[in-house]
Amino acid sequence: MQRLPLSYIKPGMKTFEEVVDQNGRVLCGKGIELTEEHIKKFQEFGVNFVTVEGHPVKLPWEKTLEEELQELEKRFEGIQDETLLEIKKVMEEFLKEKYKNE
Repeated sequence: MQRLPLSYIKPGMKTFEEVVDQNGRVLCGKGIELTEEHIKKFQEFGVNFVTVEGHPVKLPWEKTLEEELQELEKRFEGIQDETLLEIKKVMEEFLKEKYKNE
């Protein structure tokens, strides 16, 4: 499942959950394959995000575990303070746990 801004929604994606407008009205059910008409209707009713099945889009702010670990390594480059190195170790464990289920 992936919650996407409406601008990333494309025909053929399937809804993971109902799509509702700002007033809570259901515009589209769960498991529906989206069409251009659906997307236009969402725009008309002010829908900003839609949750779709799978993970069809790599968003610009999403990173892989490897990218996250490289950034962490770079941030702690040259650090020798034991307390800070312990924080780095905790962060590495956190990132590995975070990405374990993805």
